[in-house]
Amino acid sequence: MSDLILCTGRYALKPYYLEKIGRRIYSIEELCYCITQNAFLMDSDSFEMGLVDWIGDELGLEKLSDELRKMLVHNCSAASFAGLLLEYVGYSSKEEVSGTEEILKNNADMDVFDKRMARADFLMKQGHLRQAFAELGYLTKNKTDMDKNVRARIEHNQGVMFAHLFMYDRAAEYFYKAWEDGGEDESYLGFLAAKRMTMDEKEYIAFVGNHKEAHNLSLKLEQRMDEASDLYDASSANFKIRSLELYRTGAKMSEYYEEIDRITEDMKEEYRGLVE
Repeated sequence: MSDLILCTGRYALKPYYLEKIGRRIYSIEELCYCITQNAFLMDSDSFEMGLVDWIGDELGLEKLSDELRKMLVHNCSAASFAGLLLEYVGYSSKEEVSGTEEILKNNADMDVFDKRMARADFLMKQGHLRQAFAELGYLTKNKTDMDKNVRARIEHNQGVMFAHLFMYDRAAEYFYKAWEDGGEDESYLGFLAAKRMTMDEKEYIAFVGNHKEAHNLSLKLEQRMDEASDLYDASSANFKIRSLELYRTGAKMSEYYEEIDRITEDMKEEYRGLVE
């Protein structure tokens, strides 16, 4: 969006937490952005009286808050609520407002299971692993007649998230379950990759030798590992490591340890974000 946008209302001292997308918002423009960008995750539960009160109390938009409150009292649709809000603020174009309303209308016909699946996928891609785990856990506990391919998709995603958390034993467990239920090569590749991370080279070779189904896919995995290694060689992370070596070989030990501390803190912060 290239045009300047005149901000409406004030910046909130207390943010509002949009549970559907796991994000705290501080302004009405940020709310509009979240609605238009994540409309497929939204439904009538996303727009409740707490949000309306926050718009009036924190943002100082009493008139908008009153209009939205009347709509909720009369059980308006999510599409109507979002349409009024977006048009009042003027953040989005007419095409964007219409598109968002259309998505929200279609969402009304989706069952709870499909909505939560979509939300879990979104949260995983955004790195909100705790919330994604919670969504997938809810689905597996409350959908007893789940199709095996759908279950495999859930198990595969759980394997991906455990791998992000460096919990490779758990990742292998879920990737293998996904392969048993869905039969997809990608799940078995994930299983092999997780096993490779928990074994030394001799153990891994013996493991592949004892599992016929692993042989061909293990070759594909090694190809991917080589490609990943090439990408790492050209990455900023590798550049940092090589810079450390220069500090050390140049006897600049104070700079060497300072850089180690900085990189370590960055890695810890990234991991804390994944866990949270």
